[in-house]
Amino acid sequence: MLTRRAFHSGLLSTVAALSAPRAVWAAAAGVPIGRLYVNRLTFGATSESLNDIAALGPVAWLDQQLSLPATDPALDQRLQDARLRITYEAESDQSGNTWPAADELRPLSSLLADPADLTRLINWDIGMSYLERARPASEVLAASLIRAVHAPAQLREVMTQFWHDHFNVNSQKNEFCAAFFPSHDAVLRENALGNFRVLLGQIARSPSMLYYLNNDESRASPANENYARELLELHTMGAAAYVNDRFASWHEVPGADQGLSQAYIDQDVYEVARAFTGWSVGDGRYLSEGVFAPKTGRFAYVEAWHDPYQKRILGVEFPPNRAAMADGEQVLDILAAHPATARFICEKIARRLLADDPDPALVADLAAVFLAKSAAPDQLAQVVRALVLHPNFAATPPSKLRRPFEVLVALYRATGAQVTATENNFQWPLSRAGWHQHEYGPPTGHPDVMDQWTGASALNRVIDLCLTAHEPWFGCVSANLGQRQKGETLAALAGRWAALLGHDGAGLAAAMGIDAAALASDVTDEDHWGVAAGAIALAAVTPAFLLR
Repeated sequence: MLTRRAFHSGLLSTVAALSAPRAVWAAAAGVPIGRLYVNRLTFGATSESLNDIAALGPVAWLDQQLSLPATDPALDQRLQDARLRITYEAESDQSGNTWPAADELRPLSSLLADPADLTRLINWDIGMSYLERARPASEVLAASLIRAVHAPAQLREVMTQFWHDHFNVNSQKNEFCAAFFPSHDAVLRENALGNFRVLLGQIARSPSMLYYLNNDESRASPANENYARELLELHTMGAAAYVNDRFASWHEVPGADQGLSQAYIDQDVYEVARAFTGWSVGDGRYLSEGVFAPKTGRFAYVEAWHDPYQKRILGVEFPPNRAAMADGEQVLDILAAHPATARFICEKIARRLLADDPDPALVADLAAVFLAKSAAPDQLAQVVRALVLHPNFAATPPSKLRRPFEVLVALYRATGAQVTATENNFQWPLSRAGWHQHEYGPPTGHPDVMDQWTGASALNRVIDLCLTAHEPWFGCVSANLGQRQKGETLAALAGRWAALLGHDGAGLAAAMGIDAAALASDVTDEDHWGVAAGAIALAAVTPAFLLR
């Protein structure tokens, strides 16, 4: 009969295979196109999603996913019903404010709260636990798992996660980022398949982003360069377009003398920073004698902080003393329509949805769509559609490794687990594997190539995740692994659960050290549950599941 020791022994052989040379990761040929689409364009296949794509056909299914809205009544109800625990001791602060202990389950009320109501969380004249101040970000974290597992608009959720990494904000950098993180998340979800210029503009106004990159305090003489540098390097043109090592002056950069530089140097960074001075947050802050920012919890422009003088950015002359925010808006216009931005964004989308090293010709085709549809409200959806319908998409075998969060979500989607979000315990095992959902420190976002996730430590932590994801202590899902079927053998039980993850069941009984002919009805509930959990974990650490 299965023992934990026998199971771990079987699992170690799989670990050894996954730690073998790169050839082990070669994908098996002949993956059905429906499963290929679902694996790449959702957080993981379910029986329902595979049936849907079989009934509709891949193209109609894709168009349906591209057209689904950001909200869904059943998902909204699930989020309203969710409860997340908050626990802290009775404490006091340096001003003598005190507060009682708390240990309770609360609804995710910050998700739809008016940002103005959240400004109280950054008011240190009010005594409260820091966990209260950071609560909105914790609720977004809980909701991220619920949405990823249960949202019908799976492609939108996949792209929302993509944009979270692209426009990365560490929600726990401080209470300011945390308090307004729900609106940052909402902007990404609403615009995930929309227009890039619209998305770029809303992110430039996102309080969490403004706090994260310190632009909320940027004012003339000198401007803070943090946001400007990341806007160019990470959000639009990309590091490959940074040519400061080759050109000492703006007019030397190719294209500059013709009215638009093909790349950027530090001079452009400094000038972009000046263009965004005064872009701040309505958080009630002191501005000048008797003048305070409004308490809206939203973007606020402080004209007195703006540098109004002439500027030159990417070879484009900006006249002085323009209308409010005109400098920043023109910078965003230029960057959103720049060919370097088109290449950079499209390469990242292709890397996320298809392969670590996308074909340059494919990227060029996508960039052409990006630029041609720059005014379309569904610009990004059209880029994704062009990628999926490109011959390379179906011709490329599964080689993209699921990252830790994606592994967890795909597990739950495959097994039909219901996310309850009582605790955010899943963040700890994910962090051990190198994944920090909405709390990744560097502005780069999580790495998106296999080599960054196939070290021994990361793989071992992913395997731990697969082993424990359905355990009751995990505190975020309910799953019926104890379900019994009349006359079922242990081998059939293991195969039934493994099949949900795309595994054919071959060799599972031997790998798990169980008697293949033994009846499932003859074992204890604990052993029955253990066989199911073990089969899921073993199937989850095979290339058939980990590669998409």
